[in-house]
Amino acid sequence: MDWLMVFLVIGTASLIHSLLLAERGLPVTRVISRMTLQQILACAVGEDVIMNDSNVVDFEDDGDKVTVILENGQRYEGDLLVGADGIWSKVRKNLFGFTEATYSGYTCYTGIADFVPADIETVGYRVFLGHKQYFVSSDVGAGKMQWYAFHNEPPGGVDGSTGKKQRLLKIFEGWCDNVIDLLLATDEDAILRRDIYDRAPTFNWGKGRVTLLGDSVHAMQPNLGQGGCMAIEDSYQLAMQLDKAWERRVRSPIDVVSSLRSYEDARRLRVAVIHGLARMAAIMASTYKAYLGVGLGPLSFLTKFRIPHPGRVGGDFYRPCNAFLMLSWVLGGNGSNLDGRSLSCRLSDKANDQLRNWFEDDDALERAVNGEWCLLPYGNADGALKPIFLSRDEKQPCIIGSVSHTDIPGVSVALPSPQVSKMHARISCKNGAFFVTDLRSEHGTWLRDNEEKRYRVPSNFPTRFRPSDIIEFGSDRKVVFRVKVVKDPQKIAENKEVGGILQAVS
Repeated sequence: MDWLMVFLVIGTASLIHSLLLAERGLPVTRVISRMTLQQILACAVGEDVIMNDSNVVDFEDDGDKVTVILENGQRYEGDLLVGADGIWSKVRKNLFGFTEATYSGYTCYTGIADFVPADIETVGYRVFLGHKQYFVSSDVGAGKMQWYAFHNEPPGGVDGSTGKKQRLLKIFEGWCDNVIDLLLATDEDAILRRDIYDRAPTFNWGKGRVTLLGDSVHAMQPNLGQGGCMAIEDSYQLAMQLDKAWERRVRSPIDVVSSLRSYEDARRLRVAVIHGLARMAAIMASTYKAYLGVGLGPLSFLTKFRIPHPGRVGGDFYRPCNAFLMLSWVLGGNGSNLDGRSLSCRLSDKANDQLRNWFEDDDALERAVNGEWCLLPYGNADGALKPIFLSRDEKQPCIIGSVSHTDIPGVSVALPSPQVSKMHARISCKNGAFFVTDLRSEHGTWLRDNEEKRYRVPSNFPTRFRPSDIIEFGSDRKVVFRVKVVKDPQKIAENKEVGGILQAVS
């Protein structure tokens, strides 16, 4: 808008989730890193108009113009001032005085890893819940994954001499491979830490020719990934209101002040709702309890009985009924204000017609994973055991025994051990799912799932196993494998990733 001189005071922001792109189906959200987005925007507006290291410390609004005062004493004049300088906004402070931000109770570690999960084509954004801690991973493209690890603790903490990575591996010890693999794949220098604060939205966003935008007025917790999105929506609404004022210039003078107040009125309710949902998501995530008894002190013994927590049952009931509609509204924006533009970010508009099915059915989602299944040695101290790769070809089962069976169709794997029978077990695939069948072995085939339940597989009956399950051939726990689904099995075959993965599963 060349008719207005707009001072946009820009500060830090969270990850920016772009509009959903229909041509790829899932992942549900497409994520772009803050640095990449800043480069895109800087190139679009022209880097020559951006002044870095020019912190605004004060401003003066005389009713006709706004003058900003920089830290170095320089002064610049414009038609309006937009304070988008983050949660610790100086523009906000000068407008309304100092107010404390609200600590969420959580510190957050974040990092970017060169890592491609096996489920990258079906899941781009995933949340893993635990009691007073949770973990979020996002596909940010170019073979990289960004993650956030939240842990309940007082603000201002520091990491010990072992570093952030080792502390995280200790905090999330025992979590699923999706979490541990990402932590192992991240360099220490790529991990950052910050305490999480937010600010409750206020009724007043600005005065006169000055307004606020993004975190400066409604900083929110990152649990819905909407902090940056709300700033983008703010920007769109502000530009639209100023465009309307420009179009009316023939009939009346340009009214900047009224345009700013209209922008604030249009955004206030939606931002407040999203802010409340982000706080609610934090409470739900941080108080997650899979089973009754977790975190209840003397009653913690109830976890042994695996009694589902009422909150988990309620969540499972809510998810298929309302979560899909809620996410569509959160991600879809103000559809009625798009001036004829297509609603390109509704969940129901996705190109892949399996989205709702995957959203509601974990089994269907697992079957759709486009990765290679393999068995990685577990607790393999002497290195005698090697990875076993499984075929999705239903006519190519894997035969496990103490000797090779080249006369039987399929892949034969010999495991020399006193407790492995000559013809011990068969692993087969059917409709995208894998099953292990014990072939009347003397010492049995044992399965341990992610609930840590260990049981003997019945003879001649296919028993399904899933990623992260433990399979034992024999009862002495010496021939043990962990189920993994990987994107690039060649790296494991060449021992390029075995070290890190074995550390994760052992």
